[in-house]
Amino acid sequence: MMKSISFLVALVAITMPLAAQDAPVKATPLLNAPITGVPSHDLLMTRVELPTNTVLPMHYHVNEEYLYILEGEAYLRIEGREDRLLTAGEAVVIPAGVLHTAVTTDSAAIALTTRVHPKGQPVRLMPKDKEE
Repeated sequence: MMKSISFLVALVAITMPLAAQDAPVKATPLLNAPITGVPSHDLLMTRVELPTNTVLPMHYHVNEEYLYILEGEAYLRIEGREDRLLTAGEAVVIPAGVLHTAVTTDSAAIALTTRVHPKGQPVRLMPKDKEE
């Protein structure tokens, strides 16, 4: 009986933090289209839903990223700069090759990202990729 109670206590302790987590980030590709005159690149457009209390992994892109906040608010964190709060209706250009992330607090956010992207290259690169 004591083992059963210990198991139940351990199970509850493990599952409670999982249940308290916010939903995962949802990225929905909207457009992946060739660019006339630039056959080596595509135009990528993605709708990104960021739940509350989310921190995306720090990453970068080989070309600029164009970010537009459709709903809510999120902090844009670019390496070497002050965090910037972006709210619905704001747009920003994230420079190529610069480490950055998005952070939400008590407000979720929905954003539209657009990139001119080299075919065959990863969409998102991590800091370890930059060191090579």
